Amino acid sequence: MATQTLLRLTPAQVDDFWRDGYLTLPDFLSDDDIATLRSSMDSMERWVRNHEHMDFQREPRALHTQGLAIRKISHIHINGGAIWDELMRRDEVLDVMEDLMGPDIRFHHSKMMVKPPFEGSAKPWHQDLPEGFISHEEADRLRPWGTDLQPEQVPVVAIQYYLDDSTLENGCIQVVPGSHRRGLFEDPLHESLIDQSEVVAAELKAGDALLFHCLTYHYSAPNTSPNGRRGVVYEYMAPATGVELSQDYGRDLGWGMPLRSPN
Repeated sequence: MATQTLLRLTPAQVDDFWRDGYLTLPDFLSDDDIATLRSSMDSMERWVRNHEHMDFQREPRALHTQGLAIRKISHIHINGGAIWDELMRRDEVLDVMEDLMGPDIRFHHSKMMVKPPFEGSAKPWHQDLPEGFISHEEADRLRPWGTDLQPEQVPVVAIQYYLDDSTLENGCIQVVPGSHRRGLFEDPLHESLIDQSEVVAAELKAGDALLFHCLTYHYSAPNTSPNGRRGVVYEYMAPATGVELSQDYGRDLGWGMPLRSPN
């Protein structure tokens, strides 16, 4: 898709992303980054034990921690403080997004996804696009398009950075390569759409990053291990073609904020 001079990725990586709907980036965070972000998360996890906040979602089945474990922190670029906002704006990641989507890069949203030891819950197979990225009416309009809806029309891409090793045992993301070219389906995805022989487990180590398109089928299993898994997600977008992107947060959280503009 990208025709401009590449800033960060190789041509093969760009081709792989648009062919498969995902791409792994080893060692994208430094050891200092990991230590700083872990320290911040530790502070937030201590804070939530005694406080309620609309953007902090607790793990519903957290028996070992008396229901206090965090499952998700929405809008972490705001709720986590300056270091999380800085991570969202880094040239390294904006270079990657420009390589994939062109120079008009806008912010979509951020969140921290947590899988506490032994009690991190599963996230069913789904596509991101119908999960608040478009209206219900727009989703109903797009589903009949089938494979005529191509991922290049909806350039919305997530990057998830891992603060901990992400394994099958602690609920790493699993993807179906090429599924971003199969159209838009009901949310969550029906199990009949998933061919287990196609599934790839994105097992990554702390500091690695995973890129995936908003139409890519993905899933994460429960955490059955003693090892927690924390991964921060930043979603970016470029102008869509024939698709009306929207948000329903009801407050200004930066959706649509320009991060890079064409020269």
